[in-house]
Amino acid sequence: MSEQEVVQQKPESQEKQTAEINGEVVELEPPVKEGQEEANATQAPKEEVNQDGSRVFRAASSTIQLYRLYNPNSGEHFYTQTTGERDNLRKVGWRYEGIGWVAPASGNPVYRLYNPNAGDHHYTLNANERDHLKKKGWRYEGVSWYSPKTGIPLYRLYNPNARTGTHHYTTTASERDHLKKVGWRYEGIAWYAVGNGQQSYEDYRLLGVKNYNQYALGAPSGCEGASLLQALQYKGKITNWSLRSFLNTIPKSPNGNPNNGFVGSPFIENAWTYSAIYPAPLTTWGKKYGNVQNVSGSSVNTLINEVKNGNPVVTWVTINFQPIRWGNWNFGPAANNNHAVTLDGYNKAGNQVHVSDPISGSYWLSRTTFENIYNARKYAVVVR
Repeated sequence: MSEQEVVQQKPESQEKQTAEINGEVVELEPPVKEGQEEANATQAPKEEVNQDGSRVFRAASSTIQLYRLYNPNSGEHFYTQTTGERDNLRKVGWRYEGIGWVAPASGNPVYRLYNPNAGDHHYTLNANERDHLKKKGWRYEGVSWYSPKTGIPLYRLYNPNARTGTHHYTTTASERDHLKKVGWRYEGIAWYAVGNGQQSYEDYRLLGVKNYNQYALGAPSGCEGASLLQALQYKGKITNWSLRSFLNTIPKSPNGNPNNGFVGSPFIENAWTYSAIYPAPLTTWGKKYGNVQNVSGSSVNTLINEVKNGNPVVTWVTINFQPIRWGNWNFGPAANNNHAVTLDGYNKAGNQVHVSDPISGSYWLSRTTFENIYNARKYAVVVR
């Protein structure tokens, strides 16, 4: 936080106190630390998102790269070697998932067809299947790519419950097996590739960080510690620790200032104690267990790049992302409704981010909402 100057009023004055924070003059309330009462009285701004789960591909050298996209509205996966087609679909909301596989420049043709009634695409090496679908009203769109006689298999699966996106193709056996477990019908090898693909996280990533509920676990003031533990355990650190065990090691502030350690006890909540810990001491604490860095002052784009690289970020926000309310505390102005969450996902097409919130669970919310609250202080700690 930038330098903060509290403007004191004369005792007899009825004017409210103000402070300049990050270049903005804000009104100061009495120092009342909010907690579970506000959490119960408000709701987190949760949003729905169509999730497809993360895919794991192996990197490969390039011959003809087949780009893989996903439509979160229809559930269809689409494959193309054309960058223009790929980019146009991204502009209208398709999620780019990276290179699905690498095809040869020549070989056996793989045909592409389109169903104008369902809006679905189909790909096949079989000319008889192509001709049969044409008779059924499918529109033939030509040869999309080629297949060698042998090589890396492209597995074909069918979803009997879907109207669009009924077929899926992947070189990844684990993805094939997962889809089989959730009801897809395995139809064998569709064709072959000369190289595997590589996943892209440009448009979407969800780390799926564990969620601890601070109230259910008896730590009503333990949001920062819970958010840090969630991130550390995602990175494989102290995975056998409970939240209470972890919070018992929290560094305490010697003077009631959260810049020097935790104020009070994470297991106690009251309105007159500023029960919180700020980024610097939280980072020192976290470094005992993992690669933890203070990245306060970073833009939301920088935080998203950390998530893109698989690194969850502890961020200081407000309870249920309500408008920040500044209190005039003895150590300086501070958010009365202070809270911390773990940032662990983003969805570019929907302008959304995902958080693991120790109060309200794991959910998507508008990036704009997150950014407005986060930018008031820009407090953040990353676990790499």
